[in-house]
Amino acid sequence: MAGVSSTGLGSGIDINSLVSGLVQAESQPALSRLSTKEANLQAELSAIGLLKSALSDFQSKLGGLMDAETFSNRTAKSSDATIASFSAENDTAAGSYSLEVNNLATSQKLVTQQDYVVSEGTLEFANASGSFTVTLTSDNNATIQDLRDAINNAEDNIGVTATIINVNGSERLVFTTDDTGADSALTITGTTTTGDLDIYDYNSGTAIPDGNGDVAGFYDQVTAAVDAEFMVDGQLMYSATNTIEDVIPGATITLRDSNPGEPITLTVSQSSSSIKNQITTLVSGYNELISMINQQTAYNSETKSSAALFGDSLVNGLERQIRSMLTSPINNSDSSYTSLASLGITTKNDGTLTVDDTKLSDALTKDYAGITTLFSDEDKGIAKALDTLIDNYLSFNGTFDGRTESINAKLSNIQDERDKIAFRMEKLETRLYAQYNAMDSLVYSLNQTGNWLESTLATLPGSYSRKD
Repeated sequence: MAGVSSTGLGSGIDINSLVSGLVQAESQPALSRLSTKEANLQAELSAIGLLKSALSDFQSKLGGLMDAETFSNRTAKSSDATIASFSAENDTAAGSYSLEVNNLATSQKLVTQQDYVVSEGTLEFANASGSFTVTLTSDNNATIQDLRDAINNAEDNIGVTATIINVNGSERLVFTTDDTGADSALTITGTTTTGDLDIYDYNSGTAIPDGNGDVAGFYDQVTAAVDAEFMVDGQLMYSATNTIEDVIPGATITLRDSNPGEPITLTVSQSSSSIKNQITTLVSGYNELISMINQQTAYNSETKSSAALFGDSLVNGLERQIRSMLTSPINNSDSSYTSLASLGITTKNDGTLTVDDTKLSDALTKDYAGITTLFSDEDKGIAKALDTLIDNYLSFNGTFDGRTESINAKLSNIQDERDKIAFRMEKLETRLYAQYNAMDSLVYSLNQTGNWLESTLATLPGSYSRKD
């Protein structure tokens, strides 16, 4: 403490205790007010943190409901996935289908009968999609590797891949079509003027003589280009690929092996349990949030005490907006399920929601598309709207961040006020010590004068001592 202290020898007064008591009496009301204000702000800050956490937890319950893809209530199953895999979209009709695969769609593979050193020649590849030509001139001194690379690098290649295999020391070209199906079958024609280049029209089975009049040979077919042949419910069908998308509307069949005479079963079934669980999870999350809000905004009329966020405009506005989104109907003329209430989800007296399980299950059975729109539509879906609203509150520099910064600023101001009070009390203490020390000195001086006078008067004739 500042100031010059005195023992009070002159006056007999305990100046230290007196000054300390006066300073405390002066500062205590302001410090008590600041302590109460600080405690209230700390409670408010804690309550805002709890509410923010509860709001974030509620937002996490919206994830599945925001994406229409998660509303898929169709389960597709193949009785033998080694023969065919099976998948279905949400609008695929429920039912079962038999599948029998006579043969898969294949790409064509041709292998030359011998190796070649090609110095000059032209080779043309053609199928239903078009054709392209590879030409090697005498200046190239071309090898079988050059021919392979010329085919693979041709800009107008129609989907032919050339490779080389070594058969007992003999290099041979292998031509494989990239696509499957009969239309991918190749016609290979060409001429040479020098060298040994096999040229063969495989489709016509005709050997083409080279420029010297020699028959150059032909290619062996390893795999023919054929369409898939299969039967669905006894109906014979063909496909250029092994991925079948147009037979069962909304479903995809991927053929993997043949099973002639041994049909398998493809099944599409309807299940709403997953999305029902997500809806009830949303309701539970909302109820937890409302319970938290009720707790932080409560008022006890008996004790006349209130929770930290009682009457808080931020909390009241948030609750009102969320409740409005969950209870207001959306505009969807294609469905009678346009609100949570129409699904059997209603509000109780305490503001929480309750679910009529039977009514919800019935709604999911009758109009799955309408319920998908109710929750996940990009423009009017409840889950989408709620997620956007909550983002505005929780995002960086959002409403909750602004509120937290405001409270922290007020707490900082309280400390500033305490510092100012401490400075004023230091000045007051210094002044009081100066005043009481001066008084003490004066009393001491007066006492000394009084004692002198008393001793002097005691020596005069006829005087008497106070002791007498």
